[in-house]
Amino acid sequence: MITTPRIHHIGLGKERWKSACPPSEECQDLEYVNSEYGKNGVRLLCVAREGNMHCIKELEISVHIRLDSVNEYLHADNCKVIPTDTIKNTIQALAKIHGVKTIEQLGLNICDHFINSFCHVIYCNAFIQQVPWHRLEKDGTPHVHAFLYSSEGVRFCEVEQTKEGPPIVSSGIKDLKIMKTTQSGFQNFFKDKYTTLPERADRVLSVEMLIKWCYGACPETLDFDCIWRTAHECALDAFAGPPETGHYSPSYQKTVNCVQEYILEKIPEVAEVEVICSNIHYSVTPLEKLGLCNDKEIYTPQDTPFGACASTMGRKKVPGEECKDPSDCKSRCSAGWKSAQKN
Repeated sequence: MITTPRIHHIGLGKERWKSACPPSEECQDLEYVNSEYGKNGVRLLCVAREGNMHCIKELEISVHIRLDSVNEYLHADNCKVIPTDTIKNTIQALAKIHGVKTIEQLGLNICDHFINSFCHVIYCNAFIQQVPWHRLEKDGTPHVHAFLYSSEGVRFCEVEQTKEGPPIVSSGIKDLKIMKTTQSGFQNFFKDKYTTLPERADRVLSVEMLIKWCYGACPETLDFDCIWRTAHECALDAFAGPPETGHYSPSYQKTVNCVQEYILEKIPEVAEVEVICSNIHYSVTPLEKLGLCNDKEIYTPQDTPFGACASTMGRKKVPGEECKDPSDCKSRCSAGWKSAQKN
């Protein structure tokens, strides 16, 4: 089961903005920093039939909007409030009307509807994740209507749109769990009086990643399916290396760097890549007390605590486009609202 965060933190919704309806006289020194609402966890199974061949997409969708006033908060005036049940019904209707070719296109359809159908909606955010169903095969023959849950990471996207600008589309992979049993180490790190971790030239490296990338522009000709498959392949190649030999990882931070570089090198349409990585520890089980020699054959998984890192890499801006205000330098592709904790 895919889980949706209960707190849906919106990337473009962080800016401080003045309410069209100011607070009472007693609170004139206050202003709303952000105000949005919506429907989370709308689940759909979409079945497309071409003769006896069926294709499915099971989705979980969260949509939030922002209105041009906050009267519902300040004055209990609900005249502009679109009920969240209406938002849910709209999602279902748009999936039927337009179909679901890709989750990114569905997100674009949802944002376009709310921005252009209601003059008082000034911002819309659609977050969509897709359940990893794969077509069942028997001796290389694909089944016409049977599917197998097989997670190689969960595909998701986020679309954001305002009245003033074009939509911003991000795609990504979450819950991507990868392991290799050698070709990894951690050495020459900083040490002080509290350091007890021994250096290791050879260890098990197991990580869980959330990878999110932003597109520099979003023309209708983008092949979102092909780009997602390429990014997924880049992540696996960067982690594992060539199948015959692999390649060495001196830290999970360097592995994250390789993932970002591979994606930016292979996919010119991507402007920025953010990765949140959790390091799942495996320690060699001490079997000496049982009179047994353990030559890195038996390990004990360690769920908590675990190491984690987050980084964003983007293409360098051309001279003159560098951000002047620190608030403008924040990552456009922020996955910070979504915890990378392991289940």
